[in-house]
Amino acid sequence: MAEKTKSGKGQKKSWFQGLQSEFKKIVWTDQKDLVKQTVAVVVITAILAILISVLDAGILEGINLLMK
Repeated sequence: MAEKTKSGKGQKKSWFQGLQSEFKKIVWTDQKDLVKQTVAVVVITAILAILISVLDAGILEGINLLMK
């Protein structure tokens, strides 16, 4: 079993050092790719919103026809 320090400061320091080393490994995308991906997400979201709205309206009309 690992030894515990009385104050726990050693564990916190090593945790923050590990976190810092992990952040250094992150590869961030450049602005051009980020803009492309953002536009793609917005366009797909808009298309899906329209599709869901149309399906919802169609199902509602179908139910209204059955209820009459």
